[in-house]
Amino acid sequence: MPRERKRRDFHFARPGRFMEEADRQRKEAKLEELRAKIQAQSERTGVDGAVGMDMVADTLIRPEEPPEMEWWDQHILPPSPSSSPPTYEAWAEGKYDGVIQTEDSPITLYIQHPVPVHVSAHPGSAAALKPKPVRLTKRETKKLRRQRRAELQKEKQEKIRLGLLPPEAPRVKLGNLMRVLGDQAVQDPTRLEARVRREAKRRADEHLQRNEDRKLTAEQKKEKKLEKLKEDSAMAVLSNVYKIKSLTHPKHKFKVEANAQQLGMTGVVIQNPLFALVIVEGGPKAIKAYKKLMLRRIAWSDPVDGEEEDEGMRDSGPNQCALVWEGQLTRRLFRHFRFHLCPTDAIARERLGEKAIHYWDLAKSTSFSDGAPTTSLP
Repeated sequence: MPRERKRRDFHFARPGRFMEEADRQRKEAKLEELRAKIQAQSERTGVDGAVGMDMVADTLIRPEEPPEMEWWDQHILPPSPSSSPPTYEAWAEGKYDGVIQTEDSPITLYIQHPVPVHVSAHPGSAAALKPKPVRLTKRETKKLRRQRRAELQKEKQEKIRLGLLPPEAPRVKLGNLMRVLGDQAVQDPTRLEARVRREAKRRADEHLQRNEDRKLTAEQKKEKKLEKLKEDSAMAVLSNVYKIKSLTHPKHKFKVEANAQQLGMTGVVIQNPLFALVIVEGGPKAIKAYKKLMLRRIAWSDPVDGEEEDEGMRDSGPNQCALVWEGQLTRRLFRHFRFHLCPTDAIARERLGEKAIHYWDLAKSTSFSDGAPTTSLP
């Protein structure tokens, strides 16, 4: 009979074994080097090298003796009356009893617990920088939905095999009527066809009812939209500044204000006899929708229904709106969206304040030809 081959098992090395061997080899090499130096020196001086080797071995191999008193304890205990350094034995004998219980002692019987400072409290900390959510493409979303539905179907089939759920009835349609029912369809096809149509209608009604049950109410849709706008604003705060030749008609004013409120934007509208200044702040999605409103959706140059243009508007040309500036901010400058009637330049500057007065100066120095006219569609 051939010899049975023994199975070879894994033999793992103890952690730190090879580091210890390397240290031992380095010490031996150093000891050999010192031994050679001492031997060469002893040959020149005539002194026996064995004594020197014993001293070298003691210093290299024997560990250092612990001190009489550690340095962090020496400044706490006063020196002994005999001008010798304090020792732990003297403390154990009670010679320094009552030293650390004095008022000037840094050690007391009370324990001080420092107030914990959360890392997220600092704006530049790692916890404050939350990772941005991953944006999935439409193809990736469909793939995840497919995988999730396949797992649910597989779990349901396993429960049916184990007997935890009753088996599903065959889904009979007009296309598979003869294949599923067989002889029954031949005996009374009219009755079976009517039953199949009723079941198909019942399944369609149940499907529509499930869709209706999943629909959100008006309040839930509103809350969902506000939550999305908040998440969008948390990613980045963008700002747009628009210069309008005339913003006097209520229809235009309503569109400007209503869309800003619905998109959760903040800002201010300054109405001046020279022009109107609109400053809005919000997330990327809100800014994109509002920019499309101001530059494309509102026909500023068309005559407003029920109102004729005055002589001053005819002389100054058609009404226009131009985008003066757009960019990103570190934080919002306004808390709400408000209209302010400012007949003079000084009142407009006072309403804007130091935080946004540069927008007014930029709008005054920008002409409508420099901006993007609203009537031009892509």
